[in-house]
Amino acid sequence: MDALDVNSFPEEVEYEYIDEPEGVTQLCALLQELTPDECVGLDTEFMRITCYYPMFALLQLAIRRVNYLVDIWMLEGSVQPIIEALCHTKAKVLAFACSEDIELLAHEARRIHCARTLPEHFYDLQLMLAFCGHSYGRGLNFALQEFLGVNLAKTCTLSNWLARPLTQEQLIYSALDVEYLEPLYHRLSAVITPTNLRYFHAEMDYIVHSYDQEPDPDEAYLSIPAAGLLNDKELNTLYYLARDRMVQAQLDNEALNRVITTKAMWKLVRYLPRSKRELEHQGVKSGTVRVYGDKILAWLNAARVAPRYDKLTLPLDYFSHQCEMKENFNLLRHTVNTRMVGSGIRSEVLIKKMLFNDYFRAKALGETPLLQQSWRFELLGPIDVPLEPIVHENQDLSGVTVPAYLQAQ
Repeated sequence: MDALDVNSFPEEVEYEYIDEPEGVTQLCALLQELTPDECVGLDTEFMRITCYYPMFALLQLAIRRVNYLVDIWMLEGSVQPIIEALCHTKAKVLAFACSEDIELLAHEARRIHCARTLPEHFYDLQLMLAFCGHSYGRGLNFALQEFLGVNLAKTCTLSNWLARPLTQEQLIYSALDVEYLEPLYHRLSAVITPTNLRYFHAEMDYIVHSYDQEPDPDEAYLSIPAAGLLNDKELNTLYYLARDRMVQAQLDNEALNRVITTKAMWKLVRYLPRSKRELEHQGVKSGTVRVYGDKILAWLNAARVAPRYDKLTLPLDYFSHQCEMKENFNLLRHTVNTRMVGSGIRSEVLIKKMLFNDYFRAKALGETPLLQQSWRFELLGPIDVPLEPIVHENQDLSGVTVPAYLQAQ
């Protein structure tokens, strides 16, 4: 099949533009009548450079060979029905590289107190490609070229989606992002094995349900990079600082990094600056210091004398910062990679830093690692990489200590 360059044929892309409540009502009725055998192609456009919550601009849906462009920005308070109808549709909802789309829709659903956070059958076709043994982490254009012989133009990737009216180029671009999702899904369904399709469905179910709850400020410290380098007292300070930063960002609808850059967080709790000049010296941007400097210093002063958080526990990256655990990580990587051979699934699906960190952290906390749950356990079988550092001849581990927050578990 010859590749089709849509730059040469923009008039071939048809869509219905919806910016009135009447159009939303009709689209909701269509979503409600769809059956489990039908599909909805989905994409979103939004802006989120400076704010905590995404500014939802456009919702693209492809249903029964019609592309609908729902102007969320212009509809303002009239979008609740479309979010509810989408979350409750019985159809398969198809997207590509959709982690941000999922996060946005889940936030909108929680905001309007929708009974469901996301559609029950939500499928990321980029991930499905990996379960077919094909490319992992490649873009939609690559997948469409490989499976459908279609070449998409990506000229509007960095558009301002909040400006109105939207240009014809923006509308064509947004319609094309959902135009081919259902044909791509059918092509992937024809090549994926029944076992890997079942695994893919289980993984998507795990992903969807991980967005059921809003991020908890009390757990914000766990995912701060380099938190695993901190001692017990420093980690306790990080708990308070990370919590205060998230709460402030939510109140001001400000991006977390505009309150305090994540990169600077661990330095602040280790060195405890006491002036705005010292804040800048530890990596806090000058603009942030002007706006939030006094608050950051107050947060640090309060955290310095705050009581120990009674649920303080291991940061997510604790074990990856322990040099003596390098051999354990290598053994885990080798074990997972070996057991995935012949599965038809790209190894990158499970060979992830997050899953490896979780493996050792969960074992330390007496929990079941994700690699030993659901379809992952069925594929990999039991894995028993020790939690204690693997000792080689003449290797001195006398300096290895257990942190207080681990001893308290």
